[in-house]
Amino acid sequence: MGQSIFQRRRRMKSTVVVLLVLAALAAAVSAQSSMALENVDVDNVLKNEKLVRRYIDCTLERGRCEQNGRDLKVMIPRVLNEGCSGCTPKQVENSNRIINFMKSNHPGDWAAIEAKYKTG
Repeated sequence: MGQSIFQRRRRMKSTVVVLLVLAALAAAVSAQSSMALENVDVDNVLKNEKLVRRYIDCTLERGRCEQNGRDLKVMIPRVLNEGCSGCTPKQVENSNRIINFMKSNHPGDWAAIEAKYKTG
C-alpha cells in the first residue's frame, strides 16, 4: 500500500532536518580546521623537543594526538598537496617554520611524514 501524504511529508521533514544537521556539522569542522596553526606559538613549540616528538608521533600514528596534533594532521596534506590553498598568511608562515625546522632537525621523520601525507 502507498504512504499517505502525511507520512511522506513527515519523512521529507526528517530528511531535511538530518541534512541540515550534517551541513552544520561539516561547517563546524571546516571552521575548526581553518583555525589550525593560526594561534599556535610555533617558536615555543619547536624549542620543546618533547612536544615536537609528541607531534611527530601523532602525525605518524605512533602516539596519541591532542587537538593541536589533530589539527596538524589536517593541515599537512593541505600544505604538501595544495600549496596551503586557502591558508591565512599566519598559517603559511607557521607551516614554513615547521617544515624548515623538520627538514633541518628531523630529516628522517620529515621524510616519513611526507611519504605518509603527500599524494602524487
